[in-house]
Amino acid sequence: MSESDDTPVAVREWHTRARVRILADYDAGAVDPPVRRRFCAGEELVLIRWGRAGRPVRADEAWWTSADIDGAHIVPAEHVEVLDVLDEVSPFGS
Repeated sequence: MSESDDTPVAVREWHTRARVRILADYDAGAVDPPVRRRFCAGEELVLIRWGRAGRPVRADEAWWTSADIDGAHIVPAEHVEVLDVLDEVSPFGS
């Protein structure tokens, strides 16, 4: 568990890749290259999220356009509806 609450902790590296729908307009910027992108309500696309072993796993994990930390655009979980999980490795084992 994490230090401040009862948030579960990942026992292994994990990821989820899913087809999602954007629920609200949202502007995001990437770091390198510095590119802004507008996500529009109703837009459907494939996003990913992931985490490391030993780190907290929160339901509000943000969704990313790619695994490239600098080049990805990040969308908060509250702006995303998961339509279909395409690939998943659980943070808690098999």
